[in-house]
Amino acid sequence: MFSRYALLGGRRETSRRKDERWGNFVDNHGWVLFLVVSTVLLLSVLDALFTVLFLSYGAVEMNPVVAASLDCGLWMFLTMKSLGIGICMTFLTLTKNFQVSRLGLGVVFVGYSALLVWHSYLYNNLCSFAWE
Repeated sequence: MFSRYALLGGRRETSRRKDERWGNFVDNHGWVLFLVVSTVLLLSVLDALFTVLFLSYGAVEMNPVVAASLDCGLWMFLTMKSLGIGICMTFLTLTKNFQVSRLGLGVVFVGYSALLVWHSYLYNNLCSFAWE
């Protein structure tokens, strides 16, 4: 899983044999996976920004882990959120040829996309409320 080729440029994009397609580790991950992971990380940053914005208007954080990190300060919250999603996405990227990891990538992508739709809805209502 971890090798010098993972950091300095990979050699393998797929398995050598067709019957070993699933469940192996490769060094090159491809541009589609890069776009998915980059999008998830961007959505995570937007989620953090929306969370801080809504909290400044009096919202209450329902997730007890996030609420505890927010109690420790804004930087602790941003650090915990960045490290958490970064470690998870790194693991899912390295294990991308396992079917469970592909499912996990899809769930995280769809979950963050739906969360940002919800944040957009809340922000739209917040803006329309502020203008009244």
